Amino acid sequence: MEAIGRTRDDIVRGSGAFREATGSLGPVTAKDETGAITVTLDEQGRISAILVSMTWKNSYTAHSLAAGVNDAATAAGVARLEQWGTTLVEADERPSGRVVTPQLDADDEAQRLSEAVDRDRSGSVDASMQVMRDLLHELVESIEEVRDEVREHLSKEYTGRSASGHVKATIAGNGTLLDLTFDHTWLDSAHPANVGREATQALHEAYRQAGGDDVETIVARSPLGRIQRLSEDPVALARAMGLRN
Repeated sequence: MEAIGRTRDDIVRGSGAFREATGSLGPVTAKDETGAITVTLDEQGRISAILVSMTWKNSYTAHSLAAGVNDAATAAGVARLEQWGTTLVEADERPSGRVVTPQLDADDEAQRLSEAVDRDRSGSVDASMQVMRDLLHELVESIEEVRDEVREHLSKEYTGRSASGHVKATIAGNGTLLDLTFDHTWLDSAHPANVGREATQALHEAYRQAGGDDVETIVARSPLGRIQRLSEDPVALARAMGLRN
């Protein structure tokens, strides 16, 4: 039991450090190798701004500009990962008690469910157990369905255009930039500030297109999400099990 307890403490501590590192991530900015393009990632790791310098044509052509944006985005992603890793190590090396750890409150949930049950409820124990078995069966099936839907989402491509239509952005379901296409006629005479602004607009539209199918939404609208909400509401769970009016 002591070994199990130590393992449990290690898991809780690791989870707390992971959450702290993830929660502390802020915007990250980086440039491409030439310094002509600057990309900023937001807290979720998505591109929030693209800046193109006045001298970008010294390093890129209309055909290669998208590759420069991708290089800057990659550099920002690496910087973000380094930031996360540094925070994770610092959190993990702190003395016990200083890392904010998630609470394993299974006993508390059981107590809350017990308090939610009507004491004079004469429902069948067998019927309640059947409801619980049905919920567990639904949970297992839903995990498979959600996994398949998430895989489909991550492999799907989403496209967005800037307000004027001069730039088209294509991203993967996980938000990775796959392609930027510029109207070359427009790009030849466009001000660099407008190039960066429209590229950012196109990306944000692509993110918006993908937003309705993100992982959180997929889980929330699935039976898995319904069961999760039941687990967080003892009164609703007691009603579902026939233990409360």
